[in-house]
Amino acid sequence: MNNPKFTTPSGDTAPRQVWQQTVDAVLAQTKSQAAGLNSADAAERLNTFGPNALPEKKGKPGWLRFLAHFNDVLIYVLLAAAALTAIMGHWVDTLVILGVTVINALIGHIQESNAEKSLQGIRNMLSSDARVQRNGKHETIPTRDLVPGDIVILRAGDRVPADMRLIETHNLRVEEAILTGESTVVDKITDALEGDLPLGDRVNMVFSGTTVSAGGGIGVVTATGAETELGHINQMMAGIEKHRTPLLVQMDKLGKAIFVIILAMMVALFIFSLALRDIPMGELLLSLISLAVAAVPEGLPAIISIILSLGVQTMARKRAIIRKLPTVETLGAMTVVCSDKTGTLTMNEMTVKAIITADCCYRVEGDSYEPQGRIFLEGSDEPVQVQPGTVLETWLRAIDLCNDSQLTQDERGLWGITGGPTEGALKVLAAKAQLPAVEARLVAKIPFDSQYKYMSTLQHIDGEARVLITGAPDVIFAMCREQMSRQGAVPFEAQYWEEEIARFARQGLRMVAAACKPASLDATTLNHEDLQEGLIFLGIAGMMDPPRPEAIDAIHACQTAGIRVKMITGDHPQTAMSIGQMLGITNSSQAMTGYQLE
Repeated sequence: MNNPKFTTPSGDTAPRQVWQQTVDAVLAQTKSQAAGLNSADAAERLNTFGPNALPEKKGKPGWLRFLAHFNDVLIYVLLAAAALTAIMGHWVDTLVILGVTVINALIGHIQESNAEKSLQGIRNMLSSDARVQRNGKHETIPTRDLVPGDIVILRAGDRVPADMRLIETHNLRVEEAILTGESTVVDKITDALEGDLPLGDRVNMVFSGTTVSAGGGIGVVTATGAETELGHINQMMAGIEKHRTPLLVQMDKLGKAIFVIILAMMVALFIFSLALRDIPMGELLLSLISLAVAAVPEGLPAIISIILSLGVQTMARKRAIIRKLPTVETLGAMTVVCSDKTGTLTMNEMTVKAIITADCCYRVEGDSYEPQGRIFLEGSDEPVQVQPGTVLETWLRAIDLCNDSQLTQDERGLWGITGGPTEGALKVLAAKAQLPAVEARLVAKIPFDSQYKYMSTLQHIDGEARVLITGAPDVIFAMCREQMSRQGAVPFEAQYWEEEIARFARQGLRMVAAACKPASLDATTLNHEDLQEGLIFLGIAGMMDPPRPEAIDAIHACQTAGIRVKMITGDHPQTAMSIGQMLGITNSSQAMTGYQLE
């Protein structure tokens, strides 16, 4: 069952894709409405389009998977030897040989069954529910029951259950690293877009498997199951041609060689005995059978299965599931490893590594959301104690309060964030600084939007009113005429900040700026016009998605073993090369773009 391709004709031009259509056009095309589908329509569409789940290849029954372990030339030779020993009446030898072949098959079957159970457990953990608008009211249904045309409500922290065209957004920001490899969140809109856009630029859509970082929204389902972008990737992966592993190829060659050698020896012995020896035919046949049985390495298949099982168990202890025993052996045949960057080589946890103020720069310890790490003056090994009233304290207070994210800790003691990774990194930095407690109250806020690239809040802090703003440095620069220094507010020096930004950008850091200005305690609202004058620039945070320590060790081990490591990322080439150097990837001074590759 295939989902429809929701396109509309546009004169003589090619059909328009859903991201090129208006909200009303998409609703009309999907035969839906803002109030959602009714139960009858939903049931009919579910029957037509099938469940919202990636198709799973029908597995072989257990008995057939067990018999598959006998499909080997060497096993054929062993079974033939068992038959010959049975003919000779050597039942002990027959039982031993059969026992070896059965044990070999059992080892492989049990290991593969355990792997399948582990994978099924993971699939069950990934099942979830979705909030939809049906029959004119909100309902919660299993994601499998979603159909094209369903109206889905999205909230912060949700995993997007299907591909959707957005019809309403409220500061919606989505992390799409699972599809694009980019760790930065994407601000979503509802306006129609022009052109044949790549997936990462379709900002009026959300895609199955991505995560809502902040805000909320409503979308109409346009594709489910195999027709989603995630489903297309799944189909491409399923179409990859399967090759036998080097070990299986060598085992086949060995089995055939042993079979040919045994057959040749038996023929030679038979001819020699008939020509030169007067041996009775019955005794000669028994001798030939004995030769064949003695020449077959009965224990070899079992030894190989045991060794591979040990390898599978070692990988399992490292949290890697191996479905087929021979797969372990292919690890030793690798010459090149191509790895995604975000979340694989890096932690997918944005972390502030540098602070730039008008007077000096600081470096920051720590590589995760855990609020542990010290702040050092650049070039010094002495940690800085943040003093009240200093430029650093004022800047830290600004990024802490002008922030929509929250720092969280689960029952296992693991730290995380709610909200976008950039704001989360700033919140973690403020926690590392252990700022003294203040009485702060949020009075008004301008939420972040990609159109103006900043967010701002009006705060009452210990009896004083203050406007705080964080955002893109170039945007904040244009709003400021002064900067905060040890001497107080002094004229803004654009050249200094641009040089520092360029210096840290070469290290692969992304920049977020902060500024503030005093306000009246009587003020109760905040608008964009309030930010056009009086802002004092405070400083800049340089942040990055830090490399995983275990990834650095793994890359070193691979390169020591002669395996070349390639990093695949959507970052700017300069950023990619900088991160490659941190990871220890050789030839990190070279980067190839997608355009060059094509």
